[in-house]
Amino acid sequence: MITGYGLILEDDILYCSNEEKYSIFEIVLFVEKFLRSFNPKQTWRLNHIYLKSADKERERILIRHFLTEAKKNLFILVCGSFKESSQEIRSLLLEFSEKVRVYYNTEDILNNASKRPIFNEIIRIITDYLGDKYEPLLDKEEMKTEVDHGTTNTILYGGISTQGLPIITRLFDPTLLSNLDKEMTDENIDLFNSNLSGQLATIEMNTLIRTGKYKIKEIHIADLVDIKNKKIILFDSIGTYSLAIFASGNFFEIKDIMKLLKIQVTKEEILKQEFSGDLKPFRYLDKYFSSLENEF
Repeated sequence: MITGYGLILEDDILYCSNEEKYSIFEIVLFVEKFLRSFNPKQTWRLNHIYLKSADKERERILIRHFLTEAKKNLFILVCGSFKESSQEIRSLLLEFSEKVRVYYNTEDILNNASKRPIFNEIIRIITDYLGDKYEPLLDKEEMKTEVDHGTTNTILYGGISTQGLPIITRLFDPTLLSNLDKEMTDENIDLFNSNLSGQLATIEMNTLIRTGKYKIKEIHIADLVDIKNKKIILFDSIGTYSLAIFASGNFFEIKDIMKLLKIQVTKEEILKQEFSGDLKPFRYLDKYFSSLENEF
């Protein structure tokens, strides 16, 4: 089921078809800022974000991410409870983006038009047409899992946090610093790891605060340089703690590794206790991240 459509230009939500989804579309903004802080050349593009509430309510935000002629970010979005492997929803989003870009083919035209009342009416007509066309197809669609051929699974980062505070972190791929043109020194690697873990923990916390009920579960990123190997950030909860891994490769295989890691880590008694502020008792949990590399 489709629950909302959106258009975002840089930091402005130009169109949101459902006011209840405004906070969900805001998540796109702070996830994009996170990505840009580690990938200023913008070779990573948001593909989709998956959210889940405590009562098992699910929401996916599927995204087409463009750079305008002025190098500003344009996001064309659809959200709903559709399956990750749905091809019909991708066809809908493609058609939505094509129609928007036909009507508003430059950044200036889009920006100026969005200030006029008729803008919302035109986008609503487009989305009504798309809903009528694709909703019946979504209801009947048979899901087929895509096999990623030629992918290489690589772990980039793993960590445990609580209430926005990183507790255990491990940066597996220091070459991520190359996106920032930083020298590969121990100090820069530690600083990068600290920033990465802190921002991931903040994204988790902010998502729950902004939406009031959803936790972020998945961030899917298309890599324009390494097209075959998509980047994925997966989150999961263990009581009051959060587990996160950042990897590239085959999503379904990486998701299975995440499930196995959660099963192993959940057995630890210390994660059943409230965090007291002392990091020392948690240090031995690093063993799980040391062995994680072998799973890839």
